[in-house]
Amino acid sequence: MRTLFILSIASGYGGAERSIETILQHLPNDVKVRIYAESPLHIERLSLAGAIPKGARLVKIMVTTQTVLGRRLAAMRLAVDVCKYQPEVVLVNTHSAALVAAMAAKFVKGLGHRCTLYIRDFLWRDLDFIFERLSGASVITPNQVVIRRIGYLNPFYLAPVGLSSFDVIPDMVLIPSGEVCHDGPLLHLATINPWKGHADLILALHALKLQGRIIQACSVGIKDGGELQVRLQHLVRELGLTEDYALHPYVPNPDPWLRSCRAVVVPSVSHSGGPETFGRATIEAWAYRKPVIAYACGASAELIEDGVDGLLVPEGDIQALARAVDWLDSHPQFAQQMGRAGHAKVIAQYEAAAITRRLIDHLLPSESL
Repeated sequence: MRTLFILSIASGYGGAERSIETILQHLPNDVKVRIYAESPLHIERLSLAGAIPKGARLVKIMVTTQTVLGRRLAAMRLAVDVCKYQPEVVLVNTHSAALVAAMAAKFVKGLGHRCTLYIRDFLWRDLDFIFERLSGASVITPNQVVIRRIGYLNPFYLAPVGLSSFDVIPDMVLIPSGEVCHDGPLLHLATINPWKGHADLILALHALKLQGRIIQACSVGIKDGGELQVRLQHLVRELGLTEDYALHPYVPNPDPWLRSCRAVVVPSVSHSGGPETFGRATIEAWAYRKPVIAYACGASAELIEDGVDGLLVPEGDIQALARAVDWLDSHPQFAQQMGRAGHAKVIAQYEAAAITRRLIDHLLPSESL
């Protein structure tokens, strides 16, 4: 029996946390796990019956790691637990968790050699501090997109120039059961931030409306009512799209939306924090047999086979995005055919149980069990 710590520590909740919830459903019986979580929603979902394996321990971080004091308190708790339970591996799932682990390393000699940093996006900061404190840590990413960006992890922190080894392990998705339909709106699953392409989608819908083509669409992901959300809502009103496009609150389980939508759109761009470094929305769409329309940048360009399981359009080309939306809406049989092709790809490459086995084999190689 080996012990795995999972540091899924963050004040917010999103794809990184959902991935951990999925992984926990498929852990082998010979791995003992302790999960550290901060987000109230993440804790709530992990606390549900059957959400974590029998014998696993959920450790609730009851301080905010958005402050230095909160991170220090969480780090002290982690340091005590590492010394007590001696985990073979510590999977560090978020940037906040990495800061906590880096602080804990001050009290636990060699902690970095036990850590695997799962760096899912381009938003990690304080990398000098993290890699200095967690010397010897390995890195996993969901796609080569993260590795290829010069000036981020590469070349400073990754071998051969840096000291950290890395591997690519894709995100995963559960394969749902039950029927799906294709008569709902075009679906955009995205929290509101500058690189998720909300404005691009709105402008594409407006371009179609000027041509007499009314397409129903919605973005699901409102969280905080910030300035960008206010500007987007104003844009929708000014363009006369209030009956055609809606912004809906974030939902931890988008199952109802995915079951009923006609397609999923991923108009994420490669600046302002982007591009997509994996594209969880894409594989979730495919799991529900829905095609995907995406800008041809980042991981979307590598996941999607244009014309087979989705449509790729040049990044930032509003007219091309509008044409792709119009074409897919006008050709429902082809849309469903693309959705079925995506579903086959998900089963072959991104099914949760298989990806979890791959992750565990990476973290705890079988010869060491």
